[in-house]
Amino acid sequence: MIDLNQNEMTAPCAAAWEGTSCNRSMIYDLAGAAASDRLIFTSSGAEGVNQVFLSVFLEVVRKAGKTHILISEMEDAPTMRCAKRLEELGCTIKIAPVKKGLIDVDALSKLISPRTALISVTMAHGLTGVIQPAREILDLAKERQVLLHFDAMYAIGKYPMQFESDYLTFSGDRIHSTKGTGGLFAKQSAPLVPLILGGAEQAGLRSGSLDESALSQAAHQSLLYLDTMALEVARLRDLFESSIQGKVLFQEHLRLPNTSLIAFPGVHQEALLYFLHRKGVAAAIGGSYAPHLSTLDETALSFSFSRMTTEEEVVRAAQIINETVQELRRLSEALC
Repeated sequence: MIDLNQNEMTAPCAAAWEGTSCNRSMIYDLAGAAASDRLIFTSSGAEGVNQVFLSVFLEVVRKAGKTHILISEMEDAPTMRCAKRLEELGCTIKIAPVKKGLIDVDALSKLISPRTALISVTMAHGLTGVIQPAREILDLAKERQVLLHFDAMYAIGKYPMQFESDYLTFSGDRIHSTKGTGGLFAKQSAPLVPLILGGAEQAGLRSGSLDESALSQAAHQSLLYLDTMALEVARLRDLFESSIQGKVLFQEHLRLPNTSLIAFPGVHQEALLYFLHRKGVAAAIGGSYAPHLSTLDETALSFSFSRMTTEEEVVRAAQIINETVQELRRLSEALC
């Protein structure tokens, strides 16, 4: 299978670290966090999101009576489902609209009220690749004195970051760590309660043991390859886009260097996705975890690259995609 977003195995990374102790400072450096910031190891990005929402509910909603939670309409399942749960517990959920791939900061500002407890939004969209206006949202949250949570699942390891929000969550497998790893950063001033009770691990904020070493190793490798992401991976993405017989979406925006969203007029996305998978080319249209691309464009597919992707794979994948698109268009014309 030509999987442009190959997942790096743990063994090579572990071999490179043989004889080296686990160093969580690498994770701090990758997130741009200060030494005073708290890091809670989690089993996934989703667990971190759940802990943020629970903390805000118990420490802010119940104690201060601030019952408004703000999210955007592009959020992934963990944020959407946490918001739904809090709504069932009496909170009011307000959803900021998205315009041309970007969270509408002006609309978000108008949704904030004295009863707003939390803003929870993604830093970058995993399917479109569009990097969100994090600085504007951060300044807005600070000005209005509202807690801010950034979901950095797709952003971390793709470009240099600076942790300045109240919370930041990420999943380890997105930076080539093992499955079942992730993290939650929280400022000292941000309310934080344990999601999993029963032990004294991690300063009482998370019971149970996790593979901290694998996550630290992956963070170290991601730091080493940040320039590769910005230059070589972005070059391969641009080569891919220039080779594809389709319409590249959101090129006018600042995008993740490893993500490309392409529309194929006259071809339905699910049919194209099915045939590409049969031919060994991986793509995505969203679904149970991420918002479905059919709400944006019923002909669009999202492609993702990794630092292990080669130019040969990119050229071969583009050839297969173009051939498949032509086949489906001919079939569609024959049926009409």
